[in-house]
Amino acid sequence: MIWEKQWELFAPNFKDGKAHIDLSPYGCSEILQLYAGPGFGDLSHPTTRLVLRLMQPYIKDHPVIDIGCGSGILSLAAAAMGAPQVYGYDIDPEAVDHAKKNAKLSSRKVHFAITPPKKIEPHSVLLMNMISSEQEQAWNKIADLVPSSAVLITSGILEEDEKHYLDWRIGQGWKVVQKLSENGWSGFILKKGG
Repeated sequence: MIWEKQWELFAPNFKDGKAHIDLSPYGCSEILQLYAGPGFGDLSHPTTRLVLRLMQPYIKDHPVIDIGCGSGILSLAAAAMGAPQVYGYDIDPEAVDHAKKNAKLSSRKVHFAITPPKKIEPHSVLLMNMISSEQEQAWNKIADLVPSSAVLITSGILEEDEKHYLDWRIGQGWKVVQKLSENGWSGFILKKGG
């Protein structure tokens, strides 16, 4: 199977057909297991690690929306970190099937779908780990649903695209609370300016 070969090369602690993701560097004592598959997110890419580092202090007791959930790694990590409800979605049906399969390995309840939620609760944490052009497309579909109390945690921004990306976000009323970088990629925590 081609996915298994690829994940075996890049995913950390890959054995028995699964990646074993140690969440302890991100403040959680659990180890996530993920099957190899078409959904992005096996922890081999810096952007996934950036989101995990940024999200940990914001997740406990807050609803989470994972926009472009891929393999489900961020959704499942959010549930492990104490999010009471997690909704992950992706426009790729194969990625959503992959995420659902991964959710069965976990005792956490996460809802995965191919469409955005109909409503986003106040004080939700929104996760977006995708390149900036994909973020703009995905954002247009949910922008009207996002409450001003939401926290937005994003990554997938190349350092050379940062200015354009932040101009776009600041133009929407967001302000940068924190920035992290790794290997030429940036991640941000954004909140609405008050």
